[in-house]
Amino acid sequence: MSVLIERFDGLCQGLRLEPMPAEDIHAKLKDGASSLETVIAFLEFQYQQKLDKSATLRIKNARFPRVKTLDEYDFTQQDGVTANQMKRLCDFVWLEQAFNVVFLGAPGLGKTHLATALGHAAAETGYNVCFITLEELIRILKTADISKPNKSRLTKLRRSDLVIIDEMGFMPISKAEAHLLFSFVSACYEHKSLVITSNKSFDDWADFLGDAVIATAILDRLIFKCEIFNLSGDGYRIRHRQTILKG
Repeated sequence: MSVLIERFDGLCQGLRLEPMPAEDIHAKLKDGASSLETVIAFLEFQYQQKLDKSATLRIKNARFPRVKTLDEYDFTQQDGVTANQMKRLCDFVWLEQAFNVVFLGAPGLGKTHLATALGHAAAETGYNVCFITLEELIRILKTADISKPNKSRLTKLRRSDLVIIDEMGFMPISKAEAHLLFSFVSACYEHKSLVITSNKSFDDWADFLGDAVIATAILDRLIFKCEIFNLSGDGYRIRHRQTILKG
């Protein structure tokens, strides 16, 4: 049997397949599996390995700032979104229909965590995801014509199924930059989904975008098909500071 296992591993290596663990093969044979059943088990193993590698690559290409999951999020520390609502979003029917998701609220409530967790789940499911801050997106939009890496990044953003734009409103942008953002959002409109995080209410978008007309046009396309979550409560850093002071 060991000779056959060695030959099996050699063939897998030659074909660039993942060797199925020897104990799994022995278990199949011990359970009386037929040759066809053993082959099917091997192919199922290869298929799962392929799915896992593809998911790992999609997560890497998404450029998440860090890996976050919904299980790590404390839903009891804020009002505005529940665990059941987020789990429902993980069916990704909204993504198939090019709906958007917006998380609004003060800093420290976990908006980026929720957006990242949702994007991570989407990438694991099979969707191409891109994570980017508004500041970085504006820089790429401004320099794509003169920078090959930024042109490549913009192409990936445009080809993705889901784009997460983080920190919308943290820094004001110029009118020219707002026009670039409008063009990007318009190109995504009803073709791909956007997940937006912002510390500004929609009423304040005209201020940081520097143009009320552009703000209205962007919001018109963003919230036409959209689920909006308004988070409220004490931010994590404030709660943590209070805990230290009490200690």
